[in-house]
Amino acid sequence: FAPMPPFAPMPPFAPAPAEPTVGKVRNNGCDEGAVCSGRSGVSQSGGYTFCCEESCSDCSVSTSQQDDTLTATCTCSSYQAFLSSLAVAASKHPMATSALFPVFLGLLGFSAIFASLWFGLGPAQSSTAVRLTESLLG
Repeated sequence: FAPMPPFAPMPPFAPAPAEPTVGKVRNNGCDEGAVCSGRSGVSQSGGYTFCCEESCSDCSVSTSQQDDTLTATCTCSSYQAFLSSLAVAASKHPMATSALFPVFLGLLGFSAIFASLWFGLGPAQSSTAVRLTESLLG
């Protein structure tokens, strides 16, 4: 057997397409820029840096671009972040939070009453579900 002849050299690759420009940035729940340095879960896209809020311990970052609009979305799945966002809202608007507390209690009470009536836990029914044997025998 004779050795195989060498293959022809590979042609050079075409230049990479130019990176699309970013006109608008839509940020959904992410921190942006230099505050992201040293944090985990950092995403860079279109020259922008996105990361989750510092209070979030379990987070995912996703970015997408359509035409000239870059969209960054941070999703925090930790319960602590939910509680801390409530605390931040309460500290920013203490009067609104205290005014909504009775409304919250009213909705909680209404939903408990509705659930008890829906699942039949309300007042006793007048009809009997089980008949005694004496009534069947006559």
